[in-house]
Amino acid sequence: MKSKKSKLLLKPKYDVVFQSLFSDKNREETGFFISAILGKKIHIVKVNTEVSQARELPEEKIGRLDLLATTSIGELIHIELQLVDYLNTIPRLLYSSCQLISKQLSRGDRYISLQKSITIGLLNYELEELKDIDKMHTIWHFTEDEMKEKQLTDLQELHIIDMTKAKEMYHKNPQDILAQWILFILDPNETEVQSLMSKNEELKQTNEKLEDISEDEDVRKKAEILARWEREEKWNRQSVYEHGKEEGLKEGENKGKIEGISIGELQEKRKIAKSMLQENIPIEVILKITGLSQEELKELE
Repeated sequence: MKSKKSKLLLKPKYDVVFQSLFSDKNREETGFFISAILGKKIHIVKVNTEVSQARELPEEKIGRLDLLATTSIGELIHIELQLVDYLNTIPRLLYSSCQLISKQLSRGDRYISLQKSITIGLLNYELEELKDIDKMHTIWHFTEDEMKEKQLTDLQELHIIDMTKAKEMYHKNPQDILAQWILFILDPNETEVQSLMSKNEELKQTNEKLEDISEDEDVRKKAEILARWEREEKWNRQSVYEHGKEEGLKEGENKGKIEGISIGELQEKRKIAKSMLQENIPIEVILKITGLSQEELKELE
């Protein structure tokens, strides 16, 4: 039995922690988590946390593919973790899903060799498109318009998880395994979450791996920067949203909202980059977190 660590556990909702925890060397724990999402036992044979995805907007600081896993039966599973709503979630998830299918084949390969692809969006916000659905976890397939029960294929599957509903789902049903995992992802330090370790052996084993990761000062420093960024980003987006909304009433609420957010975020990411430069954070990490270009970063130096 490992001794209890003195420091608070890092939160897996931050990508640097998420990718360290659910990595190729932790295939078993990664399998535990994905099995809870899919509702069936799966075995992971490979995990890639170095898969990047181009950002559509320069202000998207965490808009990429966070994890790509391959199961023992050849299924491809990718998970994207998103803390902030950049108003393009659905198109981005669909694009990611289609990319996962298209990249399986090379010239001359047979279409019949396509493997099932499963895209999972872990969102720390409520999607406007799903506000009328009182569920944390929704699953989407190709179905016929008038015969909803008729599914065309299972080669493509999309899961959307609204992590903000996890606590509500858990309180309704404490046996909800996925709700337990999402609460762990959001904040493993909560007393309620730590009490789950005596009930969920797979979660307990994953928590022990997180204890070790939380002792890594490099990961901890990056996670602390991301935590500060999240607080400032949410405050900034809310304030510029209100300003943009007021201004946008003259020409349309949506236009004012988007323009207000763009101006505010540009100022905010420069501020964060300056702070990170002062702390001697590696350039590649700053570029990754802030979304600034190398030219923009040179101007700040």
